[in-house]
Amino acid sequence: MELSIGKNIRRLRRERDLTQEELAAHLGISFQSVSKWERGDGYPDITMLPALANYFRVSVDELIGTGEIEKKEKYDEIGRRWAENNKTGRHAENVALMRRSLKTFPNDALLLVQLSTSLEKLEGTAEEKRKHLEESVAVQEQILRYGEDSEVRGATMYNICHAYWKLGEHEKALEQARKLPNLYKARENALVYFLTGEEKRQAARSALEPLAWAVGHHLKALSETENDPSYLEKAETIRSLLLECLGKEA
Repeated sequence: MELSIGKNIRRLRRERDLTQEELAAHLGISFQSVSKWERGDGYPDITMLPALANYFRVSVDELIGTGEIEKKEKYDEIGRRWAENNKTGRHAENVALMRRSLKTFPNDALLLVQLSTSLEKLEGTAEEKRKHLEESVAVQEQILRYGEDSEVRGATMYNICHAYWKLGEHEKALEQARKLPNLYKARENALVYFLTGEEKRQAARSALEPLAWAVGHHLKALSETENDPSYLEKAETIRSLLLECLGKEA
């Protein structure tokens, strides 16, 4: 079990605008000892923990980070249970799980995404499904207002377009869709410029499967709008070639 005591001491010291020397003087030790703790090269003697905790006015558990470890373990367990329920179609259980979990981890972007996803998968009457979809949209709008994770925000911006469209709010769907980055500005396209060696190879390979989907998606649209089935044949040929590069069957 990895303790985060050094990081916590540094954070608490800086919150109080103290130098390492000032903290060391209060404890009657050398500032080199404080520096060593904060670098993670060692821990304070166990007999010193109560004095440190009392000085910073926190509990010993908070000081050494066991509370953070327990929270991470709880968070990981929530994710494991959500994935298992999702795989077996227990979406109502996931909605209840996410509602409970958000009381412990309020405004957590990933939990909000999982709540939104689960809401849209709930069964029911047409009216009930619409209510679930409306709640999902409200959750996604919350993510876009407060979420800071760029990847989560990007996925939510894409998903909410489809949710608006299903609700009949076509103008909102189009407005949101036009805010999305274009294919040229995608993460994968940038990474292959800057990475080298194995990392560059992996970035290039990771781009091929979504690229195969995108090619098929757009050629299908051309086939429909131009009433030309040959686009579908071209799409399948290109898709097969791209997936062949990945060693996957089309």
